[in-house]
Amino acid sequence: MALSIDFNGLTTTHIGSAGIGESDLASLKGATEAALASLLADHKSGKLGFMALPDDQSAAAAAKHLAADLTARLDDLVVLGIGGSSLGGKALFAALSHPFHNLLPASKRKGMRIFFPDNSDPSTFAGLLDVIDVKRAAFAAITKSGGTAETWAQLLLITEKLGTEASKQQVVAVTDPSKGALRAVSTAQGWKTLPVPPVIGGRFSVFTAVGLLPAAAAGFDIDQLLAGARDMAARCRNTDVWQNPGALVAALLFHFDTQKKRPMHVLMPYTDCLRETGDWFVQLWAESLGKKKNGGHVGPTPIRAVGATDQHSILQMLMEGPQDKVTMFVAVDAPRTDIKIPSGFQDQPDVKYLGGHTFHGLLSAEQRATAAALAANGRPAFTIRVPGVNAYSMGELMMLFEVATGIAGGLYGVDPYDQPGVEAGKRYTCGLMGRPGYEASKVELDARPPMDAKWVR
Repeated sequence: MALSIDFNGLTTTHIGSAGIGESDLASLKGATEAALASLLADHKSGKLGFMALPDDQSAAAAAKHLAADLTARLDDLVVLGIGGSSLGGKALFAALSHPFHNLLPASKRKGMRIFFPDNSDPSTFAGLLDVIDVKRAAFAAITKSGGTAETWAQLLLITEKLGTEASKQQVVAVTDPSKGALRAVSTAQGWKTLPVPPVIGGRFSVFTAVGLLPAAAAGFDIDQLLAGARDMAARCRNTDVWQNPGALVAALLFHFDTQKKRPMHVLMPYTDCLRETGDWFVQLWAESLGKKKNGGHVGPTPIRAVGATDQHSILQMLMEGPQDKVTMFVAVDAPRTDIKIPSGFQDQPDVKYLGGHTFHGLLSAEQRATAAALAANGRPAFTIRVPGVNAYSMGELMMLFEVATGIAGGLYGVDPYDQPGVEAGKRYTCGLMGRPGYEASKVELDARPPMDAKWVR
């Protein structure tokens, strides 16, 4: 069964004047068709590559082959990457694995233990080295550019610990096929490698070796992952924008931002295993769409929440805070596991009604109730429904958001595939760390106004 999206909670029928009607859809049609046509033209020409990734059987085969080799020899896979080089694989791992996969004995899990240190925080990385045996671990260094400072900091430490010969057997470089420092070093050192296609940016790379290698090493069915992504990409090539799920998500969120003054877009899955998918979405939506434009600034602000946990935190803000948010629920029809709630303490009305229901039943009721409460309060929300969280549905969900991001870029009139705002911080970091060629950035940083002690407490 396929993923579906219920947009009723955005309509005037359900939320009154805060919602959209037929006239709003008509006003959106032309711009959405143009943005979709541009996306499809770039896809057809090869300029835009992420929609074609599910058809690349060679990449899947290479990831599976290398994962099988690593699994046969080693216990753990440590992903050395940050941002788009880590978040996609981390989202897949959280969604598809046992919630305590890394704590299970080898006999009870399908693949390797997988770790995503992500940041260059020394406490985290030192702590990781306390719990793994580096002689029994593979290290996947992932950086599209080949020069990411955080990844290299981790990799330099690991290769020092392993030594030259062990590194040949335990280090995998996932990077540009021909350019960059990581490609040059891996070729010189004889490390195992997997390519990231040049036309694919980091935050759109989950269906390359960036996501496929950790997924295969964890024992997931990456063929089903790619099948779900392939089927969603096909649905999103429909030129009837009102039958195209990616176009609809992009157009409606764009409309609520620019016309309804609701720039805060909350992704709230009702399952713990999609918590990391929320983090992946935040980067995808924010880094792609938050841009300077014609002397001004555009772009929505993504927020990650998890039901029912955040009913006890952010929901109050969604219900009664500023009218600047749209909520996207992800509802799961069938959990991988469910637990029946026992009957007990029948003399307590606050407890008695729960007996005989299930944990998933409670979670599903809370999702429906929260959506209804928002609608009754005139707050827009829509629901993405997945039959279950599995490799196929994760392929669908992640491709849906990637396509929606590409179309939204066209609607906002920005390039959703660059990130110029991130580059200044990178330049300053390189200058502060003494990287040759970045001396001017250090001078520029040092020339900024000094800190005034009166503002320090």
